[in-house]
This record gives sequence, C-alpha cells and structure tokens, in this order.
Amino acid sequence: MVNPLDFDRKTSNKRETLKYVQQHKVPTSSYEIGKFGSGYRFVYPIIKNNIYLGLISLTFSEEAITKSLMKQYDVLSNFIIKKDMFDKDFLKNNKSYKDAHFAGFIHNKTILEDLKLESKKKIIDIKPSYEISKKLYELGQKKEASSIFVNEKDSIVTVIPIYHNISNMYEGFVSIISKGETINLLNTNYYTILFLFIFLYLSVMLLFLQQKIKAVLDKELTKQMIKKDQQLLEQAKMAQMGEMIGNIAHQWRQPLSAISTIASGIKLNHEFGMLQENDIPKNMDLIVDNTKYLSKTIDTFRDFIKEKRVEKEVIIQDRIEESLKIIQASLENNHIKLIKNIDYQTPIKYKMIPEELAQVLINILNNAKDAIIHKKIEDSWIKISLIIKSNKILITIEDNAKGIEEVNIAKIFDPYFTTKHQSQGTGLGLYMSKTIIEKHLGGSLSVKNSENGALFTIELYRQ
Repeated sequence: MVNPLDFDRKTSNKRETLKYVQQHKVPTSSYEIGKFGSGYRFVYPIIKNNIYLGLISLTFSEEAITKSLMKQYDVLSNFIIKKDMFDKDFLKNNKSYKDAHFAGFIHNKTILEDLKLESKKKIIDIKPSYEISKKLYELGQKKEASSIFVNEKDSIVTVIPIYHNISNMYEGFVSIISKGETINLLNTNYYTILFLFIFLYLSVMLLFLQQKIKAVLDKELTKQMIKKDQQLLEQAKMAQMGEMIGNIAHQWRQPLSAISTIASGIKLNHEFGMLQENDIPKNMDLIVDNTKYLSKTIDTFRDFIKEKRVEKEVIIQDRIEESLKIIQASLENNHIKLIKNIDYQTPIKYKMIPEELAQVLINILNNAKDAIIHKKIEDSWIKISLIIKSNKILITIEDNAKGIEEVNIAKIFDPYFTTKHQSQGTGLGLYMSKTIIEKHLGGSLSVKNSENGALFTIELYRQ
C-alpha cells in the first residue's frame, strides 16, 4: 500500500467516483476515464473507529475486459466512447485511441491487435465492415441494450449502453460482433449472457476482496463494519448491474433451454425422416413465444433500473395463460401434468406492470418443475388455481414434489439462497419474486408445505 501521489497519480476532474466516496463515505463504482486509460472503477472507503482514513480504488481497463471476452469466444468487442468525455491532453499523449467510423466517437485501436493475436487472422479479416459499423452506431444512439442480425457474413450486432452511475450521463456503449456461418439468434442471447456474467464475476471478486481488507481491522469494530456494509449492500443491490445480470440469466435459462430442445428435436426428426408438417407451426410458435419472453425480460429489468415502469389495467387470467403457454412445452417434455383451476368466464382486472406477474409465475413454476425432476417424482403434476376470497385475489401454485425441507423453508426467499447446484440457480429468482409482489404490486408471497408438496400463495388486494 503506497501513497499514489508518490507516483504522480493525482486524481483528475473526470474521477467523480473518488470524490463521491470522499464526500459520502460509501462504496460506489462506475465507468470512468483516468489519467492512463479508461475502464470500470470500484471505490471503497476505509473507516476505523468511525474515522474516515482514505479509500481503495480498483480498476479494470476496457482492454482487459474485451481481451478476456475475445480470448474465450468468437466475438469482436470494443468500447465506443464519446470523444468529448476525454481531455484533449489525454488524447494528445495517449496514442491508443483513434477516431471511430462516425464523428464524435473514439475507440481503442489496440483491441484489434489483441484479437489478431488470439484468432491468428489478419486485421482485414476480422475488422468490421462499414455496414456493420453503421448498424452498431444506429443501435448505440438508442442508448439501450439491443441486438440485431446483419445478413452480411451472418453477423449478430449487440450494443450495451454505458452510463456514469453518479451523474447518469451517457458516455458511450460496448459493441459486440458475433461471426460464423452457424450463428443464429440463439447465439446472440448466449454470448450476451456470458458477457454480462463476466461483469458479475468481477463484482463478486471485488466484494470478496473488500471482506479480506476488513479482516485486518479490530475484531469488534469489524463486526460492526460488516453489519453496516451489508445493510448498505442490501439497499443498493437493486441498482447494481450485478443483480440485473443474475436475474436476467435466471429468467433466460429455461426459455433458452426450451428453444434449444425444440430446435434439436426438429433437426433430429428431419434427419430420420420423422418430421411431420403439422409439427412445424406449433414448434415455431413456441420458439417465438420464448424469444418474446426473453425480450420482455430485458425490458422489465431495464425499467427496474431506470424507474420508468408503466402500469396498465390487465386481466389476471390472460397473464396466467401467457405464463403457462411459455412453460407448457417444458412441462410436457418432462411428463409433468399441468392442472388448471381457473375461471376464464369472469375476467379479473388489475392495474400492474404486465410483465412482472408473468415473471413471478414462471419463476415459481420453474422451481416446481426442477424439484419434480430432481426428486424423480412419478405421476408428477403442478396445479395452479385462481381464487377470489373477499377483497383478495389468490393465486396458488402447488406441486407433488414432497415439499421443502423445514430447515430451508424459512430461508427460501433470502437473496442468493438456493438448494440447487451453482450451475443451475443463482438464488435470486424467489427473492426477486417476493420483491415484485410485495413492493411493486402491494401484495404478499408466501410458501408452506401441503400434503403433496410445496404450496406457494400470491395474495393481491382487489382495487
């Protein structure tokens, strides 16, 4: 640990995160441009005996992020940053940056050299064409995460906007270009998730490092510090990119699996001459429904962060039916009977954000399905009921998977708690479901064991 001033690393006007932590004494992070380059900065205050001693700043350069991504996957990635975000002296002294295809943006030219070393190809073979670059900048100007398919060389073009967490200023975007003869829309989702997981992994490692730093302090004071830090983290989790990544991945796993299963089944039946013509429209509809759900999930979580959620009056039965339609194929493939106890003759109207209820229902249905598969239940079933009781709307989901262990049932809604293997669950699905029902819809979500298995109950108060 050294004094940064000894190495002439004085903080510049662009490093708002350092000033923010110095002023507010709380951790923060953001994309920033420093004295020697740009990337993501994570800053943590050092406090002992309630006295602010200083701060710790950890950075991950854009070159390190893109190089790691391109080393593992067949993609071309770069950070496209607005030119006015850089000081003129910085651009004059740093020869790594050059003007991008379109005015007002610059990018790091060493990225292509990194990719050249990894792919063993010439720059001209991997450098994006003008047409692809044009699509990138068109998407980037929308200032939201999105992907499109470009016919030229079967390319998938993806952009992820970059905002400063403190000033909320739009600084540019991350570009990802996937290439290959066999690339399709499923690959777009796959690579996007993997890219986002890289950021989640870095965030987790930084939090682990923070705990190690605290261990050197006095034990009694450390206990108090950990308690305070955890309270701050709980309050900030909904606004952190790491939680958004985890939730998107949790929501996408089943739809992606369903799409893959349907596509593989069609291909296999075609190879063995067993493909029936009337099977194609049904399977294509299921793929479209799942891809629409993936797109809606991104919109939902983007709205969570930007706090621009729009409520409208919906029919509860319709929202339930749309959720069941998405998961129906997965249940049938695993020989799970779906029992519906729903009155469709009397529409029940409710004002809400439409995608949120579907997200909760699919979370619970997926958990029920996973429990049945894990326990190898024969004659398995899942029953969903819609009941009107006084001024309450009750939605219950019950399975016959023999219930949840008593030691786990009290922790089932805790963040990051999961009974599944790490590769199958993040522990965020039920936590987010409870948050949506209780904080967004003003209802309640509870669980208990019935005679058959787990019984989840959603209570909404009639408006």
